[in-house]
Amino acid sequence: MQKPVNAVHFAPFAGRSHMSIETNCFRIDGLEALNATYRLYQIANLRRDSSDYYSNVQQLVRRLSFQMKAPVTTYDRAGETFLVIPPEFGEPPDRVLLARALAVLKDTRETIDLDFTVANPDLDPVRIRFLQFIFQGPLFRDSRLWQPGAGKPFFFKKPGEQFGAIDLYDGFAIRVAPHLEEGFGLVVDLRRKLVSRSSLPVFSTREQINALKGRSCLYKMGHMWFEVTLDGIADTNIGTPSIQLEGEAVSLIDYLHRKSRKPLPPSIANLSPDSAAIYYRTNGPDQRSAPAALCHLVEDTHSEEGARYQHKTVIKPDDRHQQINRIVRMFLRRVQVGDVTLSVSNRAGRTRTKPFLPPNLRFGNDVTLSLEKKQYSAVAINDYGRNRLTLLKDEKAGFFEQSLLDRQYLVLPKSVENSYGSQFRKDLTIQVDNLYPSGGGYDPEVIVYDDLNIRHDFVSQSRAIREAVEGANVRPGYALVMVHRYERRPRSADQLVAWTVKEFPDLFGLNASVIHTEMAKKAYGSMTRRDTTRYVVKNSERGRFFGYLRNVALNKILLTNGKWPFILDTPLYADVVIGIDVKNNTAAFTLIANGGKIIRLSTSSSRQKEQLLKAQVTQFVRDIIRQEGTHFEGRPKQIVIHRDGRTWPVEIEGLKEACRQLVKEGYLDPSWQLTVVEIAKSAPAPLRLFDVKWFKTEQRLHVENPMVGNWVQTAPNEGYVCTTGRPFRIPGTSNPLHIRRAAGNMPIKHCLSDVFLLSCLTWTRPEGAMRLPISIKLCDRSLFDEAAEYDQDAIEFGNTHLQEEVAT
Repeated sequence: MQKPVNAVHFAPFAGRSHMSIETNCFRIDGLEALNATYRLYQIANLRRDSSDYYSNVQQLVRRLSFQMKAPVTTYDRAGETFLVIPPEFGEPPDRVLLARALAVLKDTRETIDLDFTVANPDLDPVRIRFLQFIFQGPLFRDSRLWQPGAGKPFFFKKPGEQFGAIDLYDGFAIRVAPHLEEGFGLVVDLRRKLVSRSSLPVFSTREQINALKGRSCLYKMGHMWFEVTLDGIADTNIGTPSIQLEGEAVSLIDYLHRKSRKPLPPSIANLSPDSAAIYYRTNGPDQRSAPAALCHLVEDTHSEEGARYQHKTVIKPDDRHQQINRIVRMFLRRVQVGDVTLSVSNRAGRTRTKPFLPPNLRFGNDVTLSLEKKQYSAVAINDYGRNRLTLLKDEKAGFFEQSLLDRQYLVLPKSVENSYGSQFRKDLTIQVDNLYPSGGGYDPEVIVYDDLNIRHDFVSQSRAIREAVEGANVRPGYALVMVHRYERRPRSADQLVAWTVKEFPDLFGLNASVIHTEMAKKAYGSMTRRDTTRYVVKNSERGRFFGYLRNVALNKILLTNGKWPFILDTPLYADVVIGIDVKNNTAAFTLIANGGKIIRLSTSSSRQKEQLLKAQVTQFVRDIIRQEGTHFEGRPKQIVIHRDGRTWPVEIEGLKEACRQLVKEGYLDPSWQLTVVEIAKSAPAPLRLFDVKWFKTEQRLHVENPMVGNWVQTAPNEGYVCTTGRPFRIPGTSNPLHIRRAAGNMPIKHCLSDVFLLSCLTWTRPEGAMRLPISIKLCDRSLFDEAAEYDQDAIEFGNTHLQEEVAT
């Protein structure tokens, strides 16, 4: 019998049960007078059953949009994809050479007329593309703004703030989308970018530029500014003829004088012909040149310099709300299209929905945590979050999974083992045993690798680790490996972590996770008494370090060992949920059934970087359901797929085929229903939700993040759900998760509800909120390390004295 737990007495929710939530989507008025015509072109010579078909079509659209400066897009009809282009932009070329194919375009002589007031979901992508083009044009021509590249946000040319050697540029992104009430709206969101105030050195050397190769730069080309990727240094200076222009060779400085708007800004007028030129690339394949003196490094917030000012890019909900409305008034109130005037409402769309309630959760010993409807409040939900952690530590509850730990190994550098290693093991063991007392005690076998006489780079460390583990004659189990962090570019993969996680299972039969030395090295201090030295955690580091150790115990040891903290005790609409993600030729599948009692994670190599083949999907889904099907409480009927990012048509066909075969094998109900849900983590301009209140007595507007569980349906197949927000503390503004039903008939509200409930399985941080449902989070967690690329040849054959320390 279940034992309900109320660790605290929740106060009833005093206030409205149906909240009024404001979005950042502003209705477009005047569409009844707008019409447009598109011409259809058949796309020939591209095989629809090819794995490259959809990527080639996307490349074709991008290339012709740029070449023709037109709102080119595609239109699907009766199983065929057509290229569609407004006739006023001219005829496209008959043939377009793509990366690995030649597309042949045939004019069908057909046209489609767009009416922007009649509901027609099949034409929505075309109508949205046309409207997006209309609103982008005036912004591109506005002299106050610059745009990093086509389709990117717009930024003010005047920095919003300056600090140190950095300029912070405020900007905004726009996206046309269906409006909540009717018709179409404009979604407006803010962006910020950090850029070095100083340009590259005027007389840059090859060595200086090579060290920065691959970095993004803001190229201030007179009145036109845009972002480029640094590709090297030119052999000639900007005063030497090196560019073909109108049949003659001209210098870069001459080219800029001829092509730039007059009068020239001082930055071009004062250029020295002896100054250096750099090569750059934009989105196309061509290599171009620019004066180094006009290029300013863009600082990534994950870089050492950018990280110092990352907090400056975080925007609170009240500031975001105010600035979005300011942008609408400044730039978007009216747009002229021929003799038609379109206007954007100054009032954002609002929604009134009843929030989803956090689910009941089951812990060990059949203990449950629940939140009643009448208890829905920020205080109650905050306590609900804290109680998840409290119950994990409670000996009467604890982890739902309470089996013994398997064989454990701890792989340490010799420099650590010879200093604070012993104390680190003791402190880590205490954390693991406190969180998971049913595991039989965490007592790992220690393996020490020699880091004293090697460089702390990828190749040297991986060789030393492999040699030490090979000499230890290990047996199958789990390993926690501590390594030294080495220098690499921001956002680039950690090759050492990737190699460890991916190779340990094949080489040694060990499932491995990785931690780094910095935190422990910073936390431990030495004390010497009577010629005896011992290590203790510094008082100034105790809170931070023991919190870190708890996270290591939970995320790197217990979750890696498959010890799930708690499961759902509230039923989902789906009987089985399968999460799918693909990254760098690795596919991850997560199966969740029986509310989380059954969870299986599987990864497999794939020749495709993002899109899976029909046969692959069929095989993967069949295998993962077969492995757990005998443990299902009944034969599943509602099968729901959570796809990270886009679902390709061939994948949907593969999923359907898997279901048909599983029915024949007796694993699924004969009346099975398949629903495929796309989960988008990011968008050019994400839809935001704001909880807006007007305080009449104070005559002011109060804006804050919405409560978790708020949601909105924006179209028959689309919606957003707040998996983060109040009362959980997050930096800046919450970012609702975008859900799109790509196939199937499960109501979108039910799809959103299941995603929210699965996001409440906050295993990686029990007291907080998690943006992704566990179906995708587990895939993400696996692919973050396992799918990262590394150079196996460098380990086998590389010269450690010549090995680059910076990962590429």
